[in-house]
Amino acid sequence: MIGFEDLPRAERTEPRLATVCQPLEEIGRAMIRLLLLPEEIEEPAVDWRHVILRTGLVVRESAALC
Repeated sequence: MIGFEDLPRAERTEPRLATVCQPLEEIGRAMIRLLLLPEEIEEPAVDWRHVILRTGLVVRESAALC
C-alpha cells in the first residue's frame, strides 16, 4: 500500500506507509512561470501545457521491495 504527499501521519501508521512525494515548491514556481509568461499574455498559443517534475518515493514498511 502506498500513500501520497508524505504526510506526517504516514510515519505513525502500522505498518509505516510508503508514500509518493511531490515537489510542492517546484509546482508553485512552475505555475507562476506559466501564468506570467509575457508572450502568452499577448497571444495564447495553446490552452494547456505539460510540465513534468521529479517526484520521490519514500519507501517504508507498507511497500515490499522486490
